[in-house]
Amino acid sequence: MKTLDEKETWQAALGELEVVFSKANYSTWFKDTFVLEIAEDEITVGVPNAFTKEWLENKYHPQIFEVLKKIHPNLKNATYAVATNSARQAPKIDSADNSDINLKPTQSYTPTQIPVADKPQPAFNLNAHYSFDNYVVGNSNRLAMATAQAVAANPGTAYNPLFIYGGVGLGKTHLVQAIGNEIIAKSPKKKIVYVSCEKFTNDFIASISDKKTNEFKKMYRDADVLMVDDIQFMAGKEGTQEEFFHTFNALHQANRQIVITSDRVPKAIPQLTDRLSSRFGMGMVADIQPPNLEMRQAILRNKCAEKQCSLTDDVIDYIAQNIESNIRELEGAITRILTYSQMNDVLPSLAITTKALEDIISNKNKIISVEKMLQMTADFFNITTVDLISAKRNKELVRPRQIVMYLMRHEMSLSYPKIGQHLNKKDHTTVIHGVEKIEKEIARDVELHKELTALKEKMHAFN
Repeated sequence: MKTLDEKETWQAALGELEVVFSKANYSTWFKDTFVLEIAEDEITVGVPNAFTKEWLENKYHPQIFEVLKKIHPNLKNATYAVATNSARQAPKIDSADNSDINLKPTQSYTPTQIPVADKPQPAFNLNAHYSFDNYVVGNSNRLAMATAQAVAANPGTAYNPLFIYGGVGLGKTHLVQAIGNEIIAKSPKKKIVYVSCEKFTNDFIASISDKKTNEFKKMYRDADVLMVDDIQFMAGKEGTQEEFFHTFNALHQANRQIVITSDRVPKAIPQLTDRLSSRFGMGMVADIQPPNLEMRQAILRNKCAEKQCSLTDDVIDYIAQNIESNIRELEGAITRILTYSQMNDVLPSLAITTKALEDIISNKNKIISVEKMLQMTADFFNITTVDLISAKRNKELVRPRQIVMYLMRHEMSLSYPKIGQHLNKKDHTTVIHGVEKIEKEIARDVELHKELTALKEKMHAFN
């Protein structure tokens, strides 16, 4: 087996880690990291600052060590050291919809200096890789693509705000950043601010504690284009919602463009104030659905071209047939296959592909436990598992309860009495009614269909 050097090792490790962690965590904590040294049984990972070092050691070490040990089986320890990567080029975190936020973690808010007006304005946190040219278009994302191009052509006038929603890893971030990059290419003086909802929230909290609220407001309200990713994480944060409400109004009244992404439609975001929900829906709401087989094949070929690698048609077909709903996982599969082939010094044939992806494919077919399904559904609808299985008849509880009944029946093949036992000993006739109600509504209720799709994705992600 071929031994990988420092750069190859970390590139292979990042290919695994990008699937393990959320897009925000991955791009926040693994940016500017690299393998500093490979000893006989120890690997030292270089990190940009002490804060990142502490975070990786305390939070993510088990996952990092497990991935590195797959690459170097004799590994006994992984350590972290603050260092710069001037001696060699760090592997670039660069993949479809997973390099969302090019941020360095900070312990406190630091306002960004506003540039002089006659100089080109900076495109905060945009990844130049994301463009309309390398975005694969199909029936599942055609509307979102068309509206994004319209916004890029006429920001602040075409669709304002533009609200794009869809499941994890379907290309929302690629499309949003493509808007920013297109605007900057045409109007370099435009100030583009792209942040995650988490970043906006953290900046807001830090600005209060540091007594720099004016700097915070200036940074966000002076933007020509404000793009906020994963707005659903604003749910329940009353102070952040209040601040974002005023930021939204200030920008909208000045005809500044606002672009927002979420994993669900505005009205389905729990604990979001009505005034924000209505504002999010006042412009254009466009969805992105999971790609069909032909689109997945096109995406794989596009990614191969970007990586300057070649996979045979049977390998492309195998990946597309077995990884159905997540573009990020498609690219992760390519990275995994190439790494496996490189480590074993073989060509990426169908047999090698099957071997390299056996863990991913087998995990996809595993059934999660009832407890995990209940927790997953409760988390998705921002309720507790106690309320989910209770006898309460609140509107916000009845639908999630019927959905979990449907999933237990169709995804886990449980009997109606067995489902009732798991749901606080509910009568089987109650379960039958709940399952049949979802079965009838799923054909005509688009939002219900999308909620079920998102939940099924999370079921597979649990494995």
